[in-house]
Amino acid sequence: MATPEEPDFPPGHPKRFDYNPKSAEAREWARRNVHPAGERDFPVGHPKASDTKGNTNRVAVRAGEDPAHPELEPFTGRTPEQVAADRELWDERIALAQPSPELDPTEAPPPPDKPGDTRPPTGQPGEITPEERSILDRFRGRNR
Repeated sequence: MATPEEPDFPPGHPKRFDYNPKSAEAREWARRNVHPAGERDFPVGHPKASDTKGNTNRVAVRAGEDPAHPELEPFTGRTPEQVAADRELWDERIALAQPSPELDPTEAPPPPDKPGDTRPPTGQPGEITPEERSILDRFRGRNR
């Protein structure tokens, strides 16, 4: 099945093979696309054109606000009823909150006088004992 040929230019375009400047198609094409002063950014009827019905280019957009729903709370999009219910819940939580107990200060052990593992073992998990160290050193070919 042969595919239909796509025309090179739409009806009314000046470069179309059957262009007639006085035809209705040419006048409609010029109305939509020719702007001598260059004042249009978008053709007539384009969603972003400022004179298209429903265009929102001139609506101020503020951070966190939905321009289509200014009644909602910024950043969360909650209704005033949801905000009031959430505030009540937080007030209940605040009334039940207790301060955290103060912790004992933690002091770091003093640094070793000479480099290497000279400190006594602390018993922490994963710490290598002196016996384990001597076995590892024998495997590595060192004598201590």
